[in-house]
Amino acid sequence: MKKSLVIDVHHHWMPEEHYRRPELYVRPDEEVIHEPDRFRIRRAGVQLFSPPKMTARIDEQIKAMDRAGVDRAVLHVGVWLDWADLRAARVINDRMAEVAAQYPDRIIPLAHVPPLDPEGQRELRRAVVDLGFKGVGINTHINGILLDDERLFPFYKIVSDLEVPIVVHPASELPLAHPHGMEQFNLTRNLGRAFDTTINIARLMLSGTLDRFPKLRFVFAHMGGAFFALKNRLNPSFWDRRAKGFFDKYKRRIFVDTAPPFWSPEEIRFAVHMMGEGQVVMGSDFPTIGLLANSVRIIQKAETTARIKKKVLGENARRLFG
Repeated sequence: MKKSLVIDVHHHWMPEEHYRRPELYVRPDEEVIHEPDRFRIRRAGVQLFSPPKMTARIDEQIKAMDRAGVDRAVLHVGVWLDWADLRAARVINDRMAEVAAQYPDRIIPLAHVPPLDPEGQRELRRAVVDLGFKGVGINTHINGILLDDERLFPFYKIVSDLEVPIVVHPASELPLAHPHGMEQFNLTRNLGRAFDTTINIARLMLSGTLDRFPKLRFVFAHMGGAFFALKNRLNPSFWDRRAKGFFDKYKRRIFVDTAPPFWSPEEIRFAVHMMGEGQVVMGSDFPTIGLLANSVRIIQKAETTARIKKKVLGENARRLFG
């Protein structure tokens, strides 16, 4: 009997040369703080990015995957994409190709490009067509430009032609004119990013972007922010002429991952109920969150069928990135 795969769809990595010298990429008003086990990027006292050193050490990550029973990982540079111009993106893709060649049965590579740059769109074609990448990674906004903006339509046209999924990670901070109370208590990360993700899912649906590009498929991190819990609240028929189940017409094109492993098994079960058993995929946020085994365990403990657990742990992702 063929073994069921466990696939981590929210797994972080970055090139070693980027990890060593992030100062080459940050903005003038940002500071880089190097620590023995990580570096941090801050602006005005707000922490924007803090990758642990394992982020750049794929051999150690593979060993951790072995210990946790994770067969494959979809690699996304995550928040680091906020600082990646075209030159940096080419380095990311070239090094990603080397990692995928080193571990062909363990790594599912994502292209990383500046999506608003025409040259970035050509780089996407190179990564997918020439290098064999299985998807493209972006963040929830590009310098404040949200995912339903028409300036992204040329990028979406190429993604549609290539028929690869888009894996969306939160950007480093919410694009608000002021912090709105999130400058303390790490709320920029913990709440702001979930808010940003939820907004983008709703806007993609409400704006008609998903109708314009019917082949687009998105995988949103962190259970889609709060979308899985709020989707019925976002489109109440009392206020809106659209049918109450308006969002459901798009549900087969929106996937959410289960990272980080702080959800309860009951929340995992509820997300499957709200989004559909084919739309939830396992995610860990490893090694940013060093609890890879827990990411598998919370799904295994969810009160649902063995068949659904198998789908969430790997089968949904296998079909998506096939």
